[in-house]
Amino acid sequence: MTDARAVTAFEALLARTGGAVLLIVDERLRIVRAGNEAALLADRPAAELLGMSLIAAFGSASLDAVAREALDSRQPALGEAQVGQLGSRSFTVDAVPLNGDGLVIALSDITPIRRVERVRRDFVANISHELRTPLSSIKLLAETIAAGAIRDAATTQEFAGQIGREVDHLAQLVDELLDLSMIESGESKLVVEAVDPGLLVRATAERIHPIATRRGVAVQELAPPAEGAAVRALADPTRLGQALVNLAHNAVKYSRPGGEIRLGWEVRPASVRFVVADDGIGISAAHQARIFERFYKVDRSRTRDDSGEEVVTGSAGLGLAIVRHIAEAQGGAAGVESVEGSGSTFWIDIPRAST
Repeated sequence: MTDARAVTAFEALLARTGGAVLLIVDERLRIVRAGNEAALLADRPAAELLGMSLIAAFGSASLDAVAREALDSRQPALGEAQVGQLGSRSFTVDAVPLNGDGLVIALSDITPIRRVERVRRDFVANISHELRTPLSSIKLLAETIAAGAIRDAATTQEFAGQIGREVDHLAQLVDELLDLSMIESGESKLVVEAVDPGLLVRATAERIHPIATRRGVAVQELAPPAEGAAVRALADPTRLGQALVNLAHNAVKYSRPGGEIRLGWEVRPASVRFVVADDGIGISAAHQARIFERFYKVDRSRTRDDSGEEVVTGSAGLGLAIVRHIAEAQGGAAGVESVEGSGSTFWIDIPRAST
């Protein structure tokens, strides 16, 4: 039997602990006492846990292993365990032997910490990839020129142009990273005012028109809604304009030569919806839920050149993440509707200004 005094002390500790997962198990790792947090973690009533084995209650081999280490050594054991459905949550496990037999086990949820670490690792991996490709190209081109290609003026000019494009890509990556960092941290201060949606759409069309013309893509402004003359969006016009240009640039990039992109806006009950549509290659349903994530790419950003051939765009996968953060920073949202092979419609909802 476990020490009665330990159980009493455990009850007192349990009453003073908010959110910790505490257990007492016997020498066979059967649960003697469990708190409400343990019951929630096991997804079963606390009374039902009594007498169950540790592994049967929580389904975690890593939790069971830490407990067995403490039993075998008769020394406190500290480890980490994955608990919950499909090991979805991470906990530190502190298993302390009792004077008689059994263990007191305390679990502390470190899932948010592990999630941040995973995001950091993914970020570093993505940045490394995005930097490695242009830097490798620049190095190869420079070595080729140094090896004697510089004697050929045409080749030198071609290689210099390629180096310039790779440097532009690196500069764009740095600019987007700094921009996204400032938006996410709140360092980018918004100047929110009542904005005429039609003026924003027109300005976006004017800015994207030269790029669209070079790619053989037409730009069309959709007719404004009949009831929209007095409607205003409550937004920072500079930041919202940036988001719309990002969407319009993507629409051009993923359109086929001879295609068309459409810019417009709609009146919603509590918001103004800005729309950027194209008749390009579209996005499969499997990718639509993730395309606003940082560094997420669909088929490594494949698009088509003026001849219709697929080429790599050089996108770092940050543009849509910036769009989403700009929209959310202004109390709005961003989304997409798309049919693969038939085009996409991206939208940004912004709160309406009171009239």
